[in-house]
Amino acid sequence: MIARRIRRGALAAFLLQAALLAWLVADRAILLRTGTEIRLAVVPVDPRDLLRGDYVVLATPLSRIRTDVLSGDDAFSIGETVFVALERSGDAWRPIAVHRKRPADALVLQGRISGPDGVADCTDPCRAYRVEYGLERFFVPEGKGRELERLRNGEQLEVDVAVAGSGRAALKRLIRDGRVLYEVDLL
Repeated sequence: MIARRIRRGALAAFLLQAALLAWLVADRAILLRTGTEIRLAVVPVDPRDLLRGDYVVLATPLSRIRTDVLSGDDAFSIGETVFVALERSGDAWRPIAVHRKRPADALVLQGRISGPDGVADCTDPCRAYRVEYGLERFFVPEGKGRELERLRNGEQLEVDVAVAGSGRAALKRLIRDGRVLYEVDLL
């Protein structure tokens, strides 16, 4: 009787973990397939993670926001969720406003304030912030990270991003001069 309960408990724990893992994979795949696709200019920084392999750290024009230049709300706290409204500018998109609550009439990226953007820019109240969107790392095949790091000098890199209606986003492609270098596999 006790052995049967232990087996049932172990089976339930296994099924719960498998369902959670399946949900994480499916949620990402759904976002990549159905999200609105936008293109952002990027600057690669550092290419290595011991557990997951080579990657490129990406910064976009959305990584640093200045509330004295953008419309919307202005004073934010570290860790606070923000919605950055975007508008198309040529092939890429740029920030036009930052809000605490998601505006209904704009394409937005949901991000998190990770800190002030430089001590000189951050008086009371702070007007310049670093924002993270979950788009900061693009994983590439082993041995390719350093090559991409070198491309930042004099070359233009961009990413295609899938954006859900909620503002959640996922990286889809890394692009150089209009040509796809790497694409995220859906499954």
